[in-house]
Amino acid sequence: MALIKACDLADLEEGEILKADLEGQPSIALYRIDGEVFATHDTCTHGEASLSEDGYIEDGQVICSWHDGAFDIRTGQPCRLPCMDPILTFPIEIRDGEVFIDL
Repeated sequence: MALIKACDLADLEEGEILKADLEGQPSIALYRIDGEVFATHDTCTHGEASLSEDGYIEDGQVICSWHDGAFDIRTGQPCRLPCMDPILTFPIEIRDGEVFIDL
């Protein structure tokens, strides 16, 4: 288990996407939905757009605005074409107001 600090919980607002650039790692998109925090790769598997920069959250899914494809934030599974390949998800741990990702 390799926990890496991604951000302070206070920096991640409800219903928003935050990009975490972790040294030596691919960019991670962090999401806060109904008080829970989730993490996925930041790159759409269809068009290679940044989900944190070009995406938005709707009904528990991250929608990529490049081609309107969608992924389930909790599982990474594609929910709408043209996305067909899942995005990686990562376990999260929150300690003392800090968000850690298990890479």
